[in-house]
Amino acid sequence: MMRAIRTLTAGCVVLLACNEAAESTAQEPAPVESRHEVSVGAHGYEPSTIEAAVGQPVTLVVTRTTDEGCGDVLAIPSRDIRRDLPLNEPVEIRFTPSEAGSIRFTCGMGMYDGTIVVQ
Repeated sequence: MMRAIRTLTAGCVVLLACNEAAESTAQEPAPVESRHEVSVGAHGYEPSTIEAAVGQPVTLVVTRTTDEGCGDVLAIPSRDIRRDLPLNEPVEIRFTPSEAGSIRFTCGMGMYDGTIVVQ
């Protein structure tokens, strides 16, 4: 009889532990992607400042709208990202910032620039 009670008690402890682990996992929010439409015109990026959150995926959807200027490439030097921007075709650039601060993005020649403010 005592052996059955001990087995039953051990089983309850295991069930409770599994339930608590499942609840703590279920309560953690999934990362929410932030998407930002950015156009590149003759005078640079619009918008030129973007806000993002630490640990949350960021997608920039960048569209070059003119042949004027040097906007045919977008670079994020601190992330080692460099993408060609075909005229009037949206290009998605994804990354997840791991710390707060400012992340600069530029054209291929560094004449146009923008900032992603990570908080």
